[in-house]
Amino acid sequence: MKKILILLAIFISTSCQVNNLSQSKDIKAKTTLSLLDRLRSLPGLRISGFDERNAEIYLRGQTSVKFYKEVLFFVNGNRAGNYSSAYQLVQPENIDSIKLLKSSSELNIYGADGRDGVILIKTKN
Repeated sequence: MKKILILLAIFISTSCQVNNLSQSKDIKAKTTLSLLDRLRSLPGLRISGFDERNAEIYLRGQTSVKFYKEVLFFVNGNRAGNYSSAYQLVQPENIDSIKLLKSSSELNIYGADGRDGVILIKTKN
């Protein structure tokens, strides 16, 4: 009796796993993360604002409380400005990669504008 119950439990869990995998593939195909959701996954960023359009992106741990600026965005090598400008330029489903630059050696080439961090976005097109 115990062997039958164990085999039944294995069969049920295996069929549930296969079913969940097919469902998760369908969900991934239908949904894409927004630009803001992708930025939330990057460590070292502080995001303020209530919605996708009005969000502001800052580096965590900046030394100046009064004079910090938003992170500078570049889309396909072209300067986009702050988050609200980049949000208008980028379709979430076309994003290929996002890279956060925050060390002084990486930010050196961006000058004073990039001193508060730079986010490089590459699109598929």
